[in-house]
Amino acid sequence: MQLEFDPEVVPVGDVRLTLTVDELEIFWSSLRETLEALDEWEFHTRVGFQSQEVRRVQAELARLMKTLPYVAE
Repeated sequence: MQLEFDPEVVPVGDVRLTLTVDELEIFWSSLRETLEALDEWEFHTRVGFQSQEVRRVQAELARLMKTLPYVAE
């Protein structure tokens, strides 16, 4: 895993995170489990974001994962 936030390479306010396929699947699965485990009323308090924001990130990750030819369905 590699994190890059050099303002000469990455726009200010953004970061670039390089993950292996396994790390990407771990991250996606963690989001899924968090969404399933927490009730809506407690979500923001425990996670710091609204569940809709996390669902959007998870959906974007799923879309990106589908572009990888070697990721298991």
